[in-house]
This record gives sequence, C-alpha cells and structure tokens, in this order.
Amino acid sequence: MHLLQAHNLFHIPQMMCDRCVAALTSALHAVDGVARVEADLMARTVQVVSRQYESALLRTLREAGFPAEPVMQPLG
Repeated sequence: MHLLQAHNLFHIPQMMCDRCVAALTSALHAVDGVARVEADLMARTVQVVSRQYESALLRTLREAGFPAEPVMQPLG
C-alpha cells in the first residue's frame, strides 16, 4: 500500500452497465474502503484514486470478473 494516493485509469471492455460499475466499485472498496471510483461507461474506463498499488487494483478487478488494462495518462 502507498502512503500517498495514486490516480489510476483502466480500460475495462466488459464494463457495460451500471450493475457492472456497482460490482467493480464494491470489489475495489473491499481492498481500499476510501478509494474514489469514477466510471465512464461510454469509454469503458474507470478512474481509481487509491493508496493500493496498481497491480493490486488490476488483480482485484480481474478476480471480480472485470479484466482491465492500464491506460497511460499524459504527464503534467
């Protein structure tokens, strides 16, 4: 776990509805109860602000049935 919160952006092809968003948000909150999760259903992306390492978030999403890929964000 990080001491600081990190912003992570993931592409989740299987995220298609509000129920999907609720399920993956619940899974992410199980590993970090204070994580901030913002989903964009049209782009099928989710922004996660968390103290957990990216690898832990990706594993959590995969285990919840939502395999994800990190999206590179521009610096600055």
